[in-house]
Amino acid sequence: MVEKTKPQTNKLVDYEEKMSREQAASLLESIAAKLKNEGSFTLHVGDQSQLVEPSEMVTLEIELEERNGKYELEFELEWKEGQGKKQTLRID
Repeated sequence: MVEKTKPQTNKLVDYEEKMSREQAASLLESIAAKLKNEGSFTLHVGDQSQLVEPSEMVTLEIELEERNGKYELEFELEWKEGQGKKQTLRID
């Protein structure tokens, strides 16, 4: 039996901060506006910067969890590099 090894995950940015609900909403609005208008945004943490440039087709996952009265809401975008527009069939 041949063992398959999982590709190594490279965590590019790891950031967590307590903030008001309004501040969190503003941050998410900024990300959404940049994605919608420019197709990308840059994360800046300290002296580190990371360009986030999703492909045109993405998978969106929204997850809400509750454990002992503590809630966690996650928004996740997934894409593969170079994944372009969704192809459609056209007949002339």
